[in-house]
Amino acid sequence: MSTESNKAVIALTSNGKKLALNIKKYIECDVYVNNKILCDNTMSIKGKFKEFVGDIFYKYEYLIFIMATGIVVRSICPYIKDKTQDPAIIVMDEMGKNVISLLSGHIGGANEMTIKLSEHLNSNPVITTATDVNNKSSLDMIIKKIDAHIDDFKENVKRVNSYLVEGKKVGIYMDGYYDIDTRGFVLINDKNNIDDVDTLVYITNKKNIDIKHKDIIKITPKNIVLSVGCRRDTDSNFMYESFKDFLDKENIDKDAIKIVGSVDLKKDEKAIIDLANKLGVRFEIVSREEILKVEDKFEKSEFVKKSIGVYSVVEPVSYILSGENLIVNKTKYKGITFGLGRLK
Repeated sequence: MSTESNKAVIALTSNGKKLALNIKKYIECDVYVNNKILCDNTMSIKGKFKEFVGDIFYKYEYLIFIMATGIVVRSICPYIKDKTQDPAIIVMDEMGKNVISLLSGHIGGANEMTIKLSEHLNSNPVITTATDVNNKSSLDMIIKKIDAHIDDFKENVKRVNSYLVEGKKVGIYMDGYYDIDTRGFVLINDKNNIDDVDTLVYITNKKNIDIKHKDIIKITPKNIVLSVGCRRDTDSNFMYESFKDFLDKENIDKDAIKIVGSVDLKKDEKAIIDLANKLGVRFEIVSREEILKVEDKFEKSEFVKKSIGVYSVVEPVSYILSGENLIVNKTKYKGITFGLGRLK
């Protein structure tokens, strides 16, 4: 089964197939139909329908069903796990009159896809999430937009979204600029003027925050690039302890780390790979050819130049991987050097 696309459209009738192929012209997707109406640009629904749905359920991020809602509900029911894991489920009638956001409206993106499809097809979008029908933003959509970490995701999202729907005052303070939808929130610009909000959403990548309120929900954007250089065969435990000390001194939350990066010579360095794995983030390599293009911007080391052919590693790696936004220059430990960049 080819699943290069992250979207699948499933149809059971000839009219449904026609609509699915129309959608395929608009968005990249795989189209599945039953064998009786199979044609070019479509794939076969194999076996019993409910089992087929189970086979593809977690292979795609979006599943668009062109059929009765009842069929879809009964088919997906055994496979639903959690709003943070389930794919976006969209249901359409075969004439394309209604587009229904059925499951994973916010985090999964079903609401956004429903709007996108309805605009393309001139259809009626059906969205029932409470914040949307009340014309308000939601905490889970903000978290998704800025790719952030939050403790107790389910509990905090449910609480904040219910507060928004009920008309309670939910403050939001941003430590920096973030392009997010804040409808329904009370924008806080002065950290000393927060007494009249019921709860405060604080968006920051700092570990320790300098604000006091009876109810603070911290959101940590994953927007920090950690660059690392080290001696060959550095101990992984020492690497992690040094990393924690470095972040403590810079007051950066470890959940803010998006990328761990290093020079190509370190692509197999176990301690750096272990650090990235422990943080659950990707390890990216920057070639020396790339570093040579920007190394004049940073402090030079003749020793490093003689050793690996470039004057420095940590600062240019952070600079390159963050989109030219170095925020912490190199900091040395015993045989280890760290640097930080912030993604724009």
